[in-house]
Amino acid sequence: MAAFELSRHQHVALLSLTSGQKRNLLTPPSAMEIAAAVKQLAFEPEIKVLCVQGSEQAFCAGADLSVLQHAADGDGSELKQLYLAFTAVADSPLLTIALVNGPAVGAGMNLAMVCDIRLASKDAWFESRFFQLALHPGGGHGWLLPQLIGWQQAMAMLFCNERLSAERAWQYGLVKEVMAAEQLWPRALEMTAELAIVPAELLRQTKQSMRELQHCHQHAQAVEFEFQQQFYSIQQPAAREAIAALQQRLSEKNTGL
Repeated sequence: MAAFELSRHQHVALLSLTSGQKRNLLTPPSAMEIAAAVKQLAFEPEIKVLCVQGSEQAFCAGADLSVLQHAADGDGSELKQLYLAFTAVADSPLLTIALVNGPAVGAGMNLAMVCDIRLASKDAWFESRFFQLALHPGGGHGWLLPQLIGWQQAMAMLFCNERLSAERAWQYGLVKEVMAAEQLWPRALEMTAELAIVPAELLRQTKQSMRELQHCHQHAQAVEFEFQQQFYSIQQPAAREAIAALQQRLSEKNTGL
């Protein structure tokens, strides 16, 4: 049985982990297949959103223990392969949304954290769990976590083995909304419905710009950078048409037509 299923719903792709009986553990083969599928979506211009969800009672419980055993024996190749699943999602030009239906642990928490938006079910929870296995955090976990929830809470999760329930994750800003598990996918579709008419190039350009803006240290730098991006977008057919349509509506309103 495949470790995941990929379906397309107009402009939204849904990647569903399907190893629910194993709590959707990541293995090197599944990670590489997920990475390849995610990268391929970037070549489909009609796809603008990628949602990732678990199956049954888990989002993703982390890495298969055999990977850690091989690394302990001196072979780190599988460990690096495991990272490919969430680094591909992190690098995706699409808007990415994690539908966290259950526990997100270790590498599974990485998979959720690299997404742009996280929606969580009431039964979801987040746990780093690296110290329980006498492991240093991996996959960029220690870099991502403080950015998302702040230094103090990140230290509590990593060093004090603190687990975050969905509600507390929402309070700390790790997740955007908490709801029943069956509402996650409909909510994602509702949130992204208006993107159906947004040009794919504009969406991808804006996401890339937001990444680059993180390196700006002054407002003036950001203004100049965004001028170049906006100036380009305003000359594209979609913007020309939208501006003309708005001008027409305002003209009709002012003349009472």
